[in-house]
Amino acid sequence: MKFGIMNLFPVSDGSSDHQVLRETLDEIQLADELGFDSIWLAEHHFSKYGILGSPLNFGMAVAERTKRITIGTAVLVLPLHHPLRLAEDIAALDVLSGGRVSIGVGRGYQPAEFAGFGIPLAESKQRYQETLEVLRLALSQESFSYHGEIFHYDNVTTYPRPFTPGGPAILQGTVSPDSFRDRGAVGEAIITSPNFTPLGVMQRNFALYRQSMRENGFDIASYELPFMQQVWCGDSTEGLREAARAALNYYKSVGKVIPGSEEAIEQERSYYAAVAKNIELLTLEQTLTHGGNFGSAQRVIETIEMLREQLGINHYIGWLRIPSLDRTTALKAMEEFATKVIPHFRAADRADRSVQAAEAVVG
Repeated sequence: MKFGIMNLFPVSDGSSDHQVLRETLDEIQLADELGFDSIWLAEHHFSKYGILGSPLNFGMAVAERTKRITIGTAVLVLPLHHPLRLAEDIAALDVLSGGRVSIGVGRGYQPAEFAGFGIPLAESKQRYQETLEVLRLALSQESFSYHGEIFHYDNVTTYPRPFTPGGPAILQGTVSPDSFRDRGAVGEAIITSPNFTPLGVMQRNFALYRQSMRENGFDIASYELPFMQQVWCGDSTEGLREAARAALNYYKSVGKVIPGSEEAIEQERSYYAAVAKNIELLTLEQTLTHGGNFGSAQRVIETIEMLREQLGINHYIGWLRIPSLDRTTALKAMEEFATKVIPHFRAADRADRSVQAAEAVVG
């Protein structure tokens, strides 16, 4: 089991853009020192919901401030990017970090972001697919040609070439059952953050992914299965409720940026309408029980163990710096997680390897 932390870069009342960026960089350095395996940087534009427009540029600073932690994006909004420029930036980060890069990608959903860049939201699917295809070619081949509906290239090579042969791993943000099935069928890596999704639905989605992998000859045991959720770890009752209140505030803010009925792509209007309704009806108690992983170290451990058993996840990404949560409270929870939760799983992993080694000798 690997462990990571998520970073949204929101600006709340009383903080500044400068403060958010500098403090997050300090927190990432702390995460590296505490033994976390990965950090994940979100991309957003034109609002205080998240002020980091270029995770790859920020990742350059992370690469210089850390020694071992993997630098991930969660996610790069592909339709907003030029694929060749994106390939250059990914490769540069891969080189400077010595191969410590994982690239999470997604289609995006905020109408204001697409409007700000003059890109029709209706084109997002086509742009996403073509950008992903060009990105893979640019990172893996020194000369390639591509002709799609939007992008056309002949005999192009991007520089620098990536440090990792073939380029860093690319993980696709995945939500719907069809996406789990389709990506499993072609052996594509995924990353997911299912807020308030019932466990039964998640089980079916991950089962579809595993089955589709197996039926098409892919060994899922060789894949990382990342799973992201909001986390608070500690013994204080007040800290627990403070974390839940911060999580609730975050979910309410999501309701303000998802597409409205006039803005959403026609096929997705019912989905976003349901999300908005659920957020509107959300209570503090529901957030506390279903909005993340909140509680003592033992309770957090039990939740992660359940997710590993029921879903097969092997890379748990904790969103410990919940937007609007007091920074001191969040950092204390991060240290609690690092000193009590991570060692529990490290010890279990060592025990499993010892058993496997003994069985191999006997066999």
